[in-house]
Amino acid sequence: MLGIRHISLQGFLLCTVLILGHSFSAWGQLSFETTVNQNPVRYGQDVQLTLRLKNFRQSIEAPIISGLKLRSGPSTSQSNSWVNGKSSSEIAYTFTYAVVVQKDIQIPALKIIGTNGPITSKPFVLRVIAGNVKPEEIQRSNALGDLACVIEVSDADVFIGEPIVASFKIYNRASNLDVREYVVPEMPGFWKEVVGQADPNWEPQVIAGRRYNVANVRTVVLFPQQTGKIVLSGFELTGYMRTSFFDGKNVSAKSDPVTVQVRPLPEPLPANNIGTFKRLKVQTKASAKTAVTNEAIAVEITFNGEGNLKFIQEPKLNWPSEFEVFDPEVNDRINITEQGESGSRTFRYVVIPRSPGTYQIPTIEGTWFNYLKRTYQTLQFEGPSITIERNESVPESGMSYNSKTDVQVLSQDIRYIQTSFNSKCLQRSHWDGRNLSAAAFLSIGPILFGLSWFFRRRRDQIERDERGYRKKQARSKIRSELKVAKNLIHDEREFFPALGKGMESYLLAKLGWSASQNQREHLKSALEQHAVSSVDEWMDILERIDMARFAPGSAAPPQEMLTAASRLVDQTEKTWKA
Repeated sequence: MLGIRHISLQGFLLCTVLILGHSFSAWGQLSFETTVNQNPVRYGQDVQLTLRLKNFRQSIEAPIISGLKLRSGPSTSQSNSWVNGKSSSEIAYTFTYAVVVQKDIQIPALKIIGTNGPITSKPFVLRVIAGNVKPEEIQRSNALGDLACVIEVSDADVFIGEPIVASFKIYNRASNLDVREYVVPEMPGFWKEVVGQADPNWEPQVIAGRRYNVANVRTVVLFPQQTGKIVLSGFELTGYMRTSFFDGKNVSAKSDPVTVQVRPLPEPLPANNIGTFKRLKVQTKASAKTAVTNEAIAVEITFNGEGNLKFIQEPKLNWPSEFEVFDPEVNDRINITEQGESGSRTFRYVVIPRSPGTYQIPTIEGTWFNYLKRTYQTLQFEGPSITIERNESVPESGMSYNSKTDVQVLSQDIRYIQTSFNSKCLQRSHWDGRNLSAAAFLSIGPILFGLSWFFRRRRDQIERDERGYRKKQARSKIRSELKVAKNLIHDEREFFPALGKGMESYLLAKLGWSASQNQREHLKSALEQHAVSSVDEWMDILERIDMARFAPGSAAPPQEMLTAASRLVDQTEKTWKA
C-alpha cells in the first residue's frame, strides 16, 4: 500500500507540472501599443487614441497629452481566440481627443504594470495640418450655417515658391442633400498639383457642438508664382434638398474668399538660386568607376527633397573636353500628398570618353531658399572621378603620307606648295611712314576688349548686389525724376504725380525695397533708422503730394513743392545712415 501511495503521489506532482506548463505555453506574449485612427489630422478635428492590451487586463485612465483635449472615453472592445492550442486575448480602450494646437504633437511612451512587470508602448508623432477655419471662429460667428463651401489653406502667409495645401470642403447639416454640381476655381497665380484621393464621401464631424457631414471634394498643393496678395474664390455648389417624399427645394452655397499673402525672397538674391524648398540635397553617381575609350557611361545627377522639384532645371556643368555629352533624360519620382510634394528628380547623361586618363565628374553647386529657416543654404556635391583606359579591342586609326614624287596631277585638282616666290610685292620701306597709323589700327582690338571686360564686370557686380547698386544710383535717379517734374511745372495734373513717383522711387532705392513693400507705416519705421532728422518732413511732403493728386488747388504752388523736395533730398543725402 505504501508503494502504491508513493507512486500515486509522484504521478500527481508530474501531472500538476505538465498542466501548469501547458497553461503558460497556451498564453501568448504580453504586449501594449498605442495607435490613432488618422495621421495626419487637421487642427480642430477629433482624433481617436486607442490603447491595446494583449493577453492581460488592466484598467486604464485617459492619458494627459500636451496638445490634445479629452472629449470622451473610454469605449472598450474585447476579443478572445484559441489557435493551435494557444489562447490569446485583446482588450482595447479608445479615447476621443480634440486637437487644440497648430503644430505636431508628440505622443509619449505610455507605461502600465502587467503581470510580469512594467510594459511600455512606443512613442510616435501625430502630424497636425493647420487650416484657415478654426472651431472657435466658427463658434463666434456661426459662419457655416446649415450648408457651406469652405476653402481651407495650410498657411496664408508664405514666400514665393513655398507650397500651400488647399482643401475644398462642403459642410452640410442635412442628411437628404443631393449635390448636383460643384465648381472648383482655377487658382491663377499658382502652380498646382492635385492630390490623388478617393471619390468624396460624407464624414461626420462635430464643430462647435453641431454635427456636420463633411466632404473633401479636392485637395491641391499650390506653389505661388507671383508676390503680393492672391485671392482664392469661386468655390460653389448647387444641389437639391428634399423637404418631403414628394417635394424639395434647390439650394446653393459659395465659399468666402481666402487671401494668401505671398512675400518675395529676401534680397540680395543669389545668382545661382535653384528655388524654394523645405529640404534639398543632390547626389552624383556614375555607372562605372573605370571604363575604356569610345564606350558609353551613364552619369546620374539626382535632386532629393521636399518642394516643387519639377521646377529644378538642368544644371550647368563643365564637362571635360574629352567627353562627348548627350542631352540628359529627366526622370521624376515625385509624390503629391496632403503634406506637399516630395521625391526626386534625376538628370541622366550619356557620355562617351574619347581619350584615356583620369577625369572628374563636374561638381554640382547652387543655392536654395529654406522657407522653414527663412535663409539661403548652399548646395554642393563633388562628383566622383572616373579612370578611362585605352580600348585595345578597337584598332587605332592611322594615317600614312606619301612623298611628293608619288603625287600625280589629275586635271589640276592637286597643286604643289610653292617654295619660291618671284612675284612683285610691296617694299618694306612702304610701311615706314605708316607705323603710327598701323599701331592705332592694331590697338582697336585691345581697346574694345578692355571696354567689354569693364562693362561685363560692372554687370556682374550689379547682378551680385542689385540692392547696393540701386542705393548708389538713387541720387542720380532722383535728379532725372525732378527734372521731368520741372518740365511739367505748368501742368499741375501731370506735375504732382511725376513728383510723387520720383520721391517714392528715391526712397525705395535708398532702402533697397520693392514696390510691394511701400507702405507708409513701414516706410516711417525705416526712415527713423536711417534719416531721423528728416522723418517728419518726408511724411509731410509725401502726404501733401498725395493730397495734390486728388485736389491740386489745395496744395502749395508747384515751384514751392519742387524746391522743398530738392532741399529734402540734399538733406537726406547728408544725414543718411546706412
